[in-house]
Formats: sequence, C-alpha cells, structure tokens
Amino acid sequence: MRSRSFIVLWITMAVAMAGIGMVSPLLPVYVREELHGPELAVALSFSGLSLTMLALSPLVGRIGDRHGAKPLIVAGFLLYGLAGLGYLVADAWQPVIAFRLLSGVGAAAIFPMALAYVGRLAPPGREGTYMGTYAVAEVAGFGIGPLIGGAIRDAAGSHVAFATMAALLVGTGLLTLFALPAERRRTRATPAEATPARNPADPPALDEPALPWRVVMRLPLVQAAVLARTIVSVGWGAGATFLAVYVVSDDGLGTGSATFVGLLFAARALLGAAFQPFTGRLADRADRAHMVIIGMTIAAVGQFIIPDLPRLLVEPALPGGTLVLAPWLLVAYLAIGAGEAVASPAQNAIFVEAGREAGMGTVMALNQTGSSAGFLLGSLIGAAIVSEFGLEAAFRYAGLATFAGVLLFAMRMRAARAHARRAALAATGD
Repeated sequence: MRSRSFIVLWITMAVAMAGIGMVSPLLPVYVREELHGPELAVALSFSGLSLTMLALSPLVGRIGDRHGAKPLIVAGFLLYGLAGLGYLVADAWQPVIAFRLLSGVGAAAIFPMALAYVGRLAPPGREGTYMGTYAVAEVAGFGIGPLIGGAIRDAAGSHVAFATMAALLVGTGLLTLFALPAERRRTRATPAEATPARNPADPPALDEPALPWRVVMRLPLVQAAVLARTIVSVGWGAGATFLAVYVVSDDGLGTGSATFVGLLFAARALLGAAFQPFTGRLADRADRAHMVIIGMTIAAVGQFIIPDLPRLLVEPALPGGTLVLAPWLLVAYLAIGAGEAVASPAQNAIFVEAGREAGMGTVMALNQTGSSAGFLLGSLIGAAIVSEFGLEAAFRYAGLATFAGVLLFAMRMRAARAHARRAALAATGD
C-alpha cells in the first residue's frame, strides 16, 4: 500500500471527495429555501446524478476493463468540476437539476474506476486491508467536505461553496493526470500459474476476465453483493436527501444551521474513516458476510430511531452564532458511522473477490449501478413519503429499507457459499 499508485489515488480521492461533499448536502437546502423548488426538485438536487450514473456505469465498467481506469478517473474529475460551475449561473431549480445530472456523468467514471484500480492493486487475502485503507480517503474526504461547505455557506453564501468545489475537482483531475501511473497490460502468452507475483510497487495490471453480462449476473456472489448494495442505498437515499432539510427547516428541527448539517455528515464519515483501517484488516480474518450483517443492522437501527430522539438543541457561544447542535442526533449519526465502518470494508472485499472472477471494472460498475439505482429510488420514494407523512417518516423508511437489504444480503450470501462448495466438489471430482 506504500506504492506510488495507491498513495496518489488515496490523496486525489480524499481531496476530490472533500470537494464533492462540500456541495452535495447543501443542494437540497439551496433548492428548497433559496430557489423555492418542490419536494421532487429537492430530491433530484441530491440524487439526480444517480440517473446518469445508473445509465453510464455499466458502459464505463466495460471500457475500464479494456482500456484501464486512469483515463476515466481523470475525465470524471474534470467533468464533475466543470459541471459544478453551472450552479454559479443557475437562477432557478431546473438548471440546478440539469447540472446535477451532468455531474453524474463524471461520478459514473470516478467511483467505480477508482475502486477497480484499488481492487487490482490488492493481493489475494488482503482485499479487506486495501479497501478499508482506501475507504479512509473517500469517507474522510466526504466527511470533512460537508463541514467545510456548511461553514462556507453560512459565512459567505452558497455560491462561494460551489466555486470552491469546482476548483478542487478540476485541480484534482490535473493532479491525477500527471501523477497517477496507468495500469500495465499483462501479456496472456504465459500461463497464469507461471506468471510471477506482482511487485507491490508496480501499477496494477489489466489481467482479470471480462465475462458476458448474462454470465456475470448469474454469479451468486455478484447477486449477493449488488442486490444488497442496491437495497441499502434505497434507505440511505431517503435519509440523506432530507437530513439537511430536517435539520435546517422549521418543519424539522428548525436549527437554521447548515454548519451542523456538515457536522453530522462529518461525524458519521470521520468515525468510519478512523475505524476502517482496523475493520479492513479484520475483514481479512473474520467472516465478511457476518461483518456486513452486523454493521448494516446497526446503521438501520440508527436511522429508524431518529424521529424518537429528544429534540434538545444547544447553541454554543461562537462568533456569528452559526452553529446550533442537536446532541442526540449527533450520537445517532456516530452510531450509523460505526456500523458502516464495520460493514463497508467487508462488503468491498467481497466485490473484489467477485471482480477477479468476472472483471474488476465490470463488477465495480455493477456495484455503482446498484448504488445509484437504490439511491435514486430511495430519494424519490422519500420525497413522496415526506409529501404525504412529513419529514420524520423519511428516516423510518430509511431504517426499514436498510434492514431489508441486510436480510436480502444474508440470503444471497448463503446461496453464494453453497454454489462455491458445489464448484469445489466438482473440481475435486475432476
């Protein structure tokens, strides 16, 4: 993990995720409070990028398996940053949604291809360690970003936060272009068993198969990982979309503090970032399926109980009075972050295992497709639930959907293990 490839990708993803995180939680508030958009527009301002990610991620995965991840990662950073400049000129909620959709084109290239790059770097048996350490960059960056973005919005306005995000993403794209090594293309003239082990200091090699889609989707391990990620994302899409509105608006907690919204995202993410190097190593020793089940159950309970938390508000004596705390809500998000820290590296390690069988870029793209589909569906269902039952109902739904994903994952992993046992017995019989 001390290779140039891993270090450069880690740094660029941390900076890029901080930039992305600065704006994403603020857009629902911006659309609702400043542009007076309807609930559907609020949902799309947060999850609209999932539409384009859903459409493009499978194609990106195939391109990445053939030509490598680096060109797509660079293009994704640059496009996301340039699309972010559109928020500066948008004077109605409709253009904001359009630019959010354009950001999704960049995101469809960034996220699955970065995971595929790291997956190719990870040696067999150390998938959890690599994915857990890499996740620190994504999770910590996205955790710090909302805190910085919320403070900038409260102090200088939304447009300054938008401009800062665009500058960070374009700068990160240029850094990746010049500093990240491209993947090597390994020759297939030598039998696999005679191929020497990769030097950890080398860039990753494009050496896994790219199976047909119909074959990939029938693999039980792929089904378990992708279906579970989709259902869990349904819950996360509903809760995350309306968290900022719930905290800031009068029909929620009424704090008026975007800074506290950023603090909530930061607390959840930074706790996860602190623990994932340890839980990643644990995922290389313990039962990965059990870790996913335990971690996501904790996250499900944390989201479900949010409406039951005491509405105690505390206003620290800070210059400007921009921070109003809801301590119990902060505790709940810390618990959610702890649960995700247990589940995430184990789940990503399972994706790496599946990627070696079916094509790393293909499987990571399916991961992103499932996540995008679930997030978009959850956000839209959340908008309908909020319109009908109020803001608090979004968190009930989020918790129930996450728990449904846990149950589905447990059932499909049982089928995947039975399939692996049958395959092992058949190989032994041969």
